[in-house]
Amino acid sequence: MRALDIVALSIIPLSCHGECASGFTGADCSLRECPTGAAFFDMAEIEDTAHLQTTCSGRGHCDHTKGECSCATGYVGIACERTKCKHDCSRRGQCISMRNLADSTRNHESLQYSYQLWDADKLYGCECDLGYAGYDCSLRVCPFGDDPLTQSETDDEIQLLRCTANASSNGHMVLYFDGKASSAIPVSSSVMTLKHALKTIPLIVDVEVHYTTGTTLCRDDGMDNIVYITFTHNPGPLPPLVAETFDMDPSSVVEIAASTSLGMLTDHNGVNHFNVKGNKENEECSNRGICDQETGSCNCFDTNGDQYAGNDCSEVVTSPVTNCPGDPICSDRGVCDATTKRCICEDGYTGGDCSQRSCPHGLTWFGYPSSNNVAHDMMVECSNMGTCLRARGECICNDGFFGSACEYMGCSGDDASQTSCHGNGKCLSLRELALNHKNGDGTLLPIHYGSDANEPSTWDADRIFGCECDDGYGGFDCTLMTCPNGVDVSTDLHSCSNKGLCDHSTGLCKCFAGWGSSDGSGSYGPKNDCGRRQSLRGYP
Repeated sequence: MRALDIVALSIIPLSCHGECASGFTGADCSLRECPTGAAFFDMAEIEDTAHLQTTCSGRGHCDHTKGECSCATGYVGIACERTKCKHDCSRRGQCISMRNLADSTRNHESLQYSYQLWDADKLYGCECDLGYAGYDCSLRVCPFGDDPLTQSETDDEIQLLRCTANASSNGHMVLYFDGKASSAIPVSSSVMTLKHALKTIPLIVDVEVHYTTGTTLCRDDGMDNIVYITFTHNPGPLPPLVAETFDMDPSSVVEIAASTSLGMLTDHNGVNHFNVKGNKENEECSNRGICDQETGSCNCFDTNGDQYAGNDCSEVVTSPVTNCPGDPICSDRGVCDATTKRCICEDGYTGGDCSQRSCPHGLTWFGYPSSNNVAHDMMVECSNMGTCLRARGECICNDGFFGSACEYMGCSGDDASQTSCHGNGKCLSLRELALNHKNGDGTLLPIHYGSDANEPSTWDADRIFGCECDDGYGGFDCTLMTCPNGVDVSTDLHSCSNKGLCDHSTGLCKCFAGWGSSDGSGSYGPKNDCGRRQSLRGYP
């Protein structure tokens, strides 16, 4: 080889036709790879299948000089792989995933389900501390109570329990109420021990406990102890107690009668014992005041000569009550029931005096599954992804979400509206994007995503939006300019023909030495694709 040959070849950077070292990419392996995650938004390649692994989870840009993702507003993680909890749950709750929510808590009925769909570790939300509420735990919860003017609803809830087990064993049970657990309850518990254990559940104010037989909770001598548990300070129909047993004999049985379907227990004498469903209202500020969600205190009504008091506004100060609350009555946004003196509000208004605006409801983004791998199916205010502005009845949505009920995940995070993509593309739903699917030669070949409205795994078909970029643009938000493609030695199309690096700020290829613009067939042309080998000075 001539010396000139060596000089000429040495100025041509290496074009990697093999594989780059782990963590590197690009035609010359000079670019750092960024972490990948399941895409929030991508093109379905087969029916009802999406969310494949992609760089920065399709919600961020890769800085190839560092190998780090720069995430869109509202997304965090090394691969932008999960949603961000607003204000870190205001330091009044835990920011957890859908999977963690299912595994570590229970629902209102104290049942537990699992959740393992594509978003199980991607959609995060706030599990608020007791006394706080809202999608970001920024709101205080006010006391709930029984409306003092509805005199026909007088029944406290009574639930029944029967435990058949050896009372001399070391076994115990835990009782759940509204998803919260009691302390350990030994099988030999007395009335007072059981009562104290129930009161360790933070949602139970007070109970009365009565045993029909003996002084120990559980028996295995053929005689039944039917336990009456009366909720004296928790009004309304209540969720059932649910028992979980530990270290008890396999033959042990714990039964609870707390519903219309299982509302009776029959003892060893053939006597039927019936539970009682509570029928008192369990309403915010007893429907006789307005909750101040900044302080968690009730502002009791004092209008039309009628006054209410108490921390839950359940005390009538003036009697008899002459009219419904509100000034004017029911705030001119409802009808007064002459018997109960309760306001029946017009659509769009709420509160005991109809003075507050209600906000639109949507399917919840973050909430407990309704069964295994079934979620996002409960209608809640602002879709649990925004705060209701009561003065106007408008939802203030979390970053990255839009819609009157915050029911949609937007395209770019910084501009979550459906008109985003920075003017360089269209903001489409997953369903709409799939219908624009094309095969290898560019022929339209629609794919159906969300074909079955009852299929839980495609709950997101019309709710998650992303950008379909115009020709010449790329990136999750269509802010990157793409470079021309060309054929490399493998005859496959690659950006800059795999003989240069793309400058996404200009859409121009920076060709390696010895390569230049071609006509797409290896000859000189205007494509700026690095597809033509240039002749080197002094080298034929």
